[in-house]
Amino acid sequence: MEYFVKRGEQRFGPYSLSDLQQYVQSGNLVVEDLTQSEGMTDWVPVSQVLGNIPVITMSGGRVAAAAAAEPQLVPLPPNLHWSIVLILGLLTRQLFNLVWALVQGNWARKLSGDNKPLVLVAMYPAGMVAGMLTIALYRSAAALGGLFIISGAIVYLIGVFSIKAAMEEYYNSTENIGLQLSGAMTFFFSTVYIQYHINRIARWKKTGVLK
Repeated sequence: MEYFVKRGEQRFGPYSLSDLQQYVQSGNLVVEDLTQSEGMTDWVPVSQVLGNIPVITMSGGRVAAAAAAEPQLVPLPPNLHWSIVLILGLLTRQLFNLVWALVQGNWARKLSGDNKPLVLVAMYPAGMVAGMLTIALYRSAAALGGLFIISGAIVYLIGVFSIKAAMEEYYNSTENIGLQLSGAMTFFFSTVYIQYHINRIARWKKTGVLK
């Protein structure tokens, strides 16, 4: 049986019973924290699930309130529904998708602690601007302008996949929900597909179930 742990509005897990025991023994959980399994209707204290097991105590004999620091959780970006991202992208000829990719890239930067996702997705609009300026100012350099645009698009796609990698790493470690994204769907639908999974994660945070 697997269990979720609740702290405030945040839910963590799923964890096995042995995981809960280890976290209590290490001080990452305290017996007053709330937990719930799929077969339970209410959240109950961890102590009610585990019963009497050895826990770390402080010098005065009290249960340690927090022997280890809680993981630093990264809040979600705006939970705009993926269908709205799709429609706005079509209406603006993908301009909105480029802007939204920057929002997602900045979020992935926080997930991974690396600026790469944001920098890479920003290269497409930069490449487009550079390419169009080159074509407008130097008619004979149209091929160079096109090269700027194509190069920016390729780097942008690499950036989208770096967002995918940051999401999978974070949501299979810090907030372990077993998140997996399709490479093919990421390639063809990029920001819309990533936003679809952001919507899924937002529902998980409310219900504890990843749908």
